Order: sequence, then structure tokens, then C-alpha cells
Amino acid sequence: MQVEEHWLKHLFLKYIDEVKNMWKKKVSIAFLSVMMLFGTTVSVSAAQQNVSVKVDSKRVSFPDAQPYFESSRVMIPVRFVSESLGAKVSYGKESSGNKVNRVVTIKLGDKVIYMTVNSSKVLVGEQIITLDVPARLQEERVYVPLRFVSEALGTQVKWNQAQKLVSISTGAEIKEPEPDTEVDNMYGDFQFKDGFDDLAKALFINNTKVTNGKLTFTVPKGATATYWTNDMASTKLVSGKTYTYALGENKGSISINLVYPGKNEQEGYSLFLDSKINADMAAKFGSITDDAIVALATNKGIGATTLTKVILAAKEL
Repeated sequence: MQVEEHWLKHLFLKYIDEVKNMWKKKVSIAFLSVMMLFGTTVSVSAAQQNVSVKVDSKRVSFPDAQPYFESSRVMIPVRFVSESLGAKVSYGKESSGNKVNRVVTIKLGDKVIYMTVNSSKVLVGEQIITLDVPARLQEERVYVPLRFVSEALGTQVKWNQAQKLVSISTGAEIKEPEPDTEVDNMYGDFQFKDGFDDLAKALFINNTKVTNGKLTFTVPKGATATYWTNDMASTKLVSGKTYTYALGENKGSISINLVYPGKNEQEGYSLFLDSKINADMAAKFGSITDDAIVALATNKGIGATTLTKVILAAKEL
């Protein structure tokens, strides 16, 4: 298998080098070098929306990294592929001269997909395919086009425009469809991740607070943060700077993440200014108007509770 992977990578990088040589006539070499060397994320016209995904009728949870639309394509965190479709995902970097390419390899059985972030050329088996939307790097997370990856792994994908619902069928026997009821709320009990609490201490202890209907916090040093409006326009926040946002309907949310060097996971929280931002949150927290709602990923799904309770829990860490 290692020999096969090496051959596939060699074929892919050789093709990319040929494409780059053609681009040199039209694109500034300096610009291209900087983009590839530092793995800069391309600025895309992307909008996060309330997209629902089901695999074999079972709803998929996206805790702190939400799906978004780009050029009418649903982009999802690549972690979804491994957890929900049973594929193996590995990350790496490939050097070509003085350039470094961020790459993702996805395997399921005898199917192999080899993707380079921000490149529209993808290697599926021995076939090179051109995508209209490539893999992207957002908030230190790799996103991939849902339909392409799912179908390349042999699943069937259907899109319900009215419900903003992606239904994926793997062909497995479905014993009982998961109902869309209040009991099926995506938000469970909130619990900090074991071994991942540096950000929690810096963000929630003597920092974040709600006063007179406004959330105030300082972005912890080393953390990345983004403010999202409800129509999912984004604004990057600066580490070490203090921000204040009003609570209320259509006020949006803030995502804050901290990368742990040498670990495959990161610590991340979403602070919702709007307790009715989606149906599940409205069902569980819709009556709360004087507090923010904090959510994070747990081994059991998404944990969520009020900021007041999170602050109390953080002081016990």
C-alpha cells in the first residue's frame, strides 16, 4: 500500500507541476510562491448556513465547525468523512521545490482520494478530476465538497433545497429512521474535553461576561476567533483584543479555537448571541434572552449550555 500511495502522490504532484508551469505565463510567480509556501487560505465567497446532513437517516452533528456553501456546493469538515462514512483520513504536506502543499488522503476500502488544499485537481484512484470547488482551509480545519467526496466513496447523495438537507445513503440496512422531533435535539449536556481546557480557562475565567444584554470578552493569546452574522458573513477577530456584541435575535455567533501543537485535536467553542439561531437551539434555549449559549464537541455529540453555567464549570477545572 505504501508503494501505491507513493506512486499516486508522484503522479499527482507531477501533474500539478505541469499545470503550474502553464500558469507562470499568466500568474505572478512571487504571488504563487507565497500562497503555496505558507498555505494561505484563498478568500472565498462562502456563506455558512443551517445545513442538515443525514447518513442512512441518522442526523450528523457538526459541533464547532459548521458546513457552508461555496458556489452552490456544500462544504463540510473532512472529519465528517472519517466519523460518519467510516473512511480513514490522513493529513500531510508535500514539498515541490520551495513550495509546500497541504494534502489530504481519504481511504475507504479500495477507494482512495488524494486532495490538495485550494487545488481544483483531485486524484481519485488513477484518475485526475477537476472540481469546481476545491478543498479549503478555514479556521485551521480542512473542508471538502460533500457531494464529490461522498459519491467518490460509493455513496448516494440527495439534496432537499426546501429543508437544506443532504441525505446520504451508504447502502447499509436501515432498521429505524431517526425522527425529527424535539427529543432528537442535537444539543446534549455540556462537558469540557479531558486534556483540552487551556482555552476554557483563558476564555471563561475572569474574562467573558454578559452585562446589560451585551457579551464582552478578550480573545485569548494564541487563539483564533471569528464573528459570524446569521447570514454567515465573517469577521476575523484579533488575539489579545477585547470585543463587545449585543445579545438577541439575528445577532450571530462567535467561534474561538486553540490548536495544540503535536495533537490531532483542537479545543474550540461557539458562543451564540442568538438563542434561537436554529430550531434545536430554540427548542432548548429559546426562552433565554439575557445570556449567551456556549457549545462544543463531545464524544457523544454537541454539548451546549448557558455561558453562566460554563463559567462556573471552568472555575472547577
